[in-house]
Amino acid sequence: MMFDRSVLIRRALIAVAAVVPIGAAVATSMPKDAVAGCQITVSVRNTGSQAFTVNWDESKVKVSGGTWDRLARNSSERVDAGETRSIVYGALWGCGANRRYQIHTSQDGDDETTYFPSSSDWTTDTTPRVDVSM
Repeated sequence: MMFDRSVLIRRALIAVAAVVPIGAAVATSMPKDAVAGCQITVSVRNTGSQAFTVNWDESKVKVSGGTWDRLARNSSERVDAGETRSIVYGALWGCGANRRYQIHTSQDGDDETTYFPSSSDWTTDTTPRVDVSM
């Protein structure tokens, strides 16, 4: 059975016309932050007089409504008094998402957890600086 070229083109156009609106509806109904990732630079500044270690592998970030995710794997570094250390975190959600940070530090066997902006607030800051004094 042979089809006329114009019949084949018409059938293809009908199929495309049926699929494109569905794809467009799905794409526009998803929140922008759900599909776009974000590079976040988290900084820890030592405001004290003694050096401490920031344990990036124990430090975490949480998106509002989500679960905690580690900022890094197998990573820690010394932060001397007055110095700042940073790490870049590749977030799955977009830059506008509400986040909370949990920074783990240690000094001479003592561990401390500092929350940014606090243990109950959220921030959309993509360059949060957490001041720590141990």
